[in-house]
Amino acid sequence: MKNTVIRLVTVSLVLVAALGCARNADSNGTAPTIPDSPDGAVVAVAEAIQNNHAEILWTALPESYQQDITEITRAFSEKMDPAVYDRAFAIVMRAIEVLDDRKDIILASETLKSTGADTDDIRTGLSNALVFTDTLKASEIATVAGLGSVDWEQFLATTGNEFIKQAAAIESQEGKSPFKSLDSLKVETIDVSEDRAMLRISSDDHEPEDVEMAKVEGRWIPADLADDWDRSIEEARQNLAEITPETMSAQKTQIMMFFGMADGLIEQIASLQTPEEFDAAIGPMLAPLMGGMSMDMGEEEGWEMEEEPEEE
Repeated sequence: MKNTVIRLVTVSLVLVAALGCARNADSNGTAPTIPDSPDGAVVAVAEAIQNNHAEILWTALPESYQQDITEITRAFSEKMDPAVYDRAFAIVMRAIEVLDDRKDIILASETLKSTGADTDDIRTGLSNALVFTDTLKASEIATVAGLGSVDWEQFLATTGNEFIKQAAAIESQEGKSPFKSLDSLKVETIDVSEDRAMLRISSDDHEPEDVEMAKVEGRWIPADLADDWDRSIEEARQNLAEITPETMSAQKTQIMMFFGMADGLIEQIASLQTPEEFDAAIGPMLAPLMGGMSMDMGEEEGWEMEEEPEEE
């Protein structure tokens, strides 16, 4: 087993945060139903998000997927040491706050410049992430006990409401809300069979894109989600199976020491006053990580990144 606990904690926190941040606002009235057509399903989800019904994202999932998510969440919370999870969550929230507070210093540093990363996008990303931290810290998923009893549909209809309000208020570098494209969303059915369909989705500010859909248990969902679901859930179950009281106990001391180092690093960043201080104190430790992150982001967004020079 190779740092299974640390990996699961990190991945789970990221996924939980992403699950929350992608969701909803003021759930007023009854949430819309999901049409039986692939184009209708996409339009219904988009309209529901615009009308503050984030719970539609749970309703739109096949029932067995809902059961899988609930099962994995419960199993994770039962096996995870509360001190490890709660400390990890707190560190992630504190890191976001500090990195945003010191972003001007970090982005002006030679360490960051040497990665070739797009500083404007990093600045925007940090500021946007900060918007959600207070809501996350006040939510049930801030502790492993709360995570273990969370009702994801209810979470999306309540805490998710706050995320949508906050996300809708965020403006991109172009001065647009991230949900602006939903106003002009166009969905065209290119081909459809009993359980597969090809849609062409576009909006005023996005070129047409062909998206394959799959029908699972009466729900039309993205085909890549359907194709990868069983494998992803099985991997999650296998990772959870590796966590036993014995392995958790054996790794807890090491994990908490790592968290202590992370706390120290975060507070060191919080005390920095100049880019030069960042380069001298933090740069050597973070340069490889930040470079890797910038390359990953570039691949995902299609940016052209400069190659890092090889050390002599």
